[in-house]
Amino acid sequence: MAEPAEQLYVFSKDAVLRSIATLEQQPIHEHFSGYLAILRALKIGRGLEPVKVTDIKEFHDRYLHVLGAPERAPYVRPFKSRGKGGLALFNSNVSGSYSPSSIRADSPLAGVVEVHGTNRDATYSLKEGHAEAAFESLLKTRKIPAGALVAFLYRDYGFRLAEQSIQNVIYVFRDEFGLSDEAGSKTYGLLFENDSANFSLSDFEIGTDGDHNA
Repeated sequence: MAEPAEQLYVFSKDAVLRSIATLEQQPIHEHFSGYLAILRALKIGRGLEPVKVTDIKEFHDRYLHVLGAPERAPYVRPFKSRGKGGLALFNSNVSGSYSPSSIRADSPLAGVVEVHGTNRDATYSLKEGHAEAAFESLLKTRKIPAGALVAFLYRDYGFRLAEQSIQNVIYVFRDEFGLSDEAGSKTYGLLFENDSANFSLSDFEIGTDGDHNA
């Protein structure tokens, strides 16, 4: 029997707004975005290329940038470490937020990320036990609903699937962020929970050729 043909899908507006509201209720630290960016860069570079602040900025430009936002605050995130979150714009100084001087010993990222070098020459790697440290310091021991996160990250993107399901989009996310192999699966299990039951077929719409592919 022939495999079903893939179709381009996008998330519905309701699915995205509902997912943002879910993320806003969790005390996710703002720097979790940087952690995701480093995971993605390590996968893209296959662990052979050093991760630089330009990789972190590229993640921000790809997934957190808002069209039409002011130049001084072009990004948005539903993460807020103190109390409940709130979808708010934040400044464009990604390099400053992740500079070696910003990742001090008392920084939540300090137990997760190792910084080598200084200024523009700085490179980033993940420490041994980074997932456990991220769970403690960046997620405050609460796992992230995986579906809600991917619906937010891929809100402006389409994805080709044989069947529209949140689990299939989560597979796309896991592959892109290096969370599918043995080590990545362990990291995924420590940081994410399955919220597939919160999604249905109506959360997907047929995409068009004008949609960007995730």
